[in-house]
Amino acid sequence: MIAAIGNSEYLSRRTAPLLRELNGTDGPLLVGTDHPRNTRSAVPPDGIELTDRDAVLAHQNVDVVYVSSATGRHFDDCRAALAAGKHVLVEKPVSLTAAEARELDAMARACDRTVFECLSYPYHPGWTDFLARVRVEDWADSVSVSAVFRIPGREPTDFRRHPRHGGAAADLGTYCVDALMRLGAAAEELDIGAVLFGESDADGGAAITRRLIGGRTFTYTGSWAIGDSYANSVVVADPHRRLELLRAFSPRVDTPGQVVGRRRDEPGPRVVATSEPTNATRACLTAAARHLRNSRTAGLVECPAILRRIAALEEATATSLA
Repeated sequence: MIAAIGNSEYLSRRTAPLLRELNGTDGPLLVGTDHPRNTRSAVPPDGIELTDRDAVLAHQNVDVVYVSSATGRHFDDCRAALAAGKHVLVEKPVSLTAAEARELDAMARACDRTVFECLSYPYHPGWTDFLARVRVEDWADSVSVSAVFRIPGREPTDFRRHPRHGGAAADLGTYCVDALMRLGAAAEELDIGAVLFGESDADGGAAITRRLIGGRTFTYTGSWAIGDSYANSVVVADPHRRLELLRAFSPRVDTPGQVVGRRRDEPGPRVVATSEPTNATRACLTAAARHLRNSRTAGLVECPAILRRIAALEEATATSLA
């Protein structure tokens, strides 16, 4: 049975119904929190039963724990779940430092358990379509690859605004750096720094690197922010053509993904690929369930790539709001 730790808004809005679906029961999802019965806990929606965090970890029928706590607590919650003998599904990023991720991987291997990071966007067929289009294009000698994720400002109490939870770098930067890596960027070569917003209190960052691939120069840039605007796309372009995946990092539930293309000799952009309607979170959790059933996947799934991504962002997550 799957239970959860962390009474997050995302869990109740998006993930809890899918976890109940994986449990194959109409019963409520058991959600552990340090404060299940006081004013810090909102009344749970239908389908969720709040209880103590330790009660979830000690529950004999719970063999998988989904970690939906604030980002800075992921490492401790994952470690506690592994110590209790549970498999772990954890929202991205699995931890804020590469050393923590290595420790979780080693711990999971030692106790023959699996840790799966739930970063959903690559499981949407729109992303698959986009990658396929990028790979078959005959790009010019100079190619730009950009990943942008910006969301309107959050309240000062939002966990994303606090350095102990990594700020925008951990929340939004994870998406951008991950996408650049999937498109060929070397994480260890990324130059990552803060983005300044004048007198505003926006929290943001940027990443850039260049690589020579197959005789072509690829310039990779990522930009993320919690500020006053919204942007959510990945673009690959050269002087002659452009491909863009709309809503790349948070595709709407059960709507088609769209890849938009434009060539220099065309009057405007056009949709060049439309994927089937998909719930990316469901697709991600379905993939996670396959790993949990596979006895050969002990440890942190895709550990090398996750370690490189976390290491690239580590300094930014430590100093994002200092």
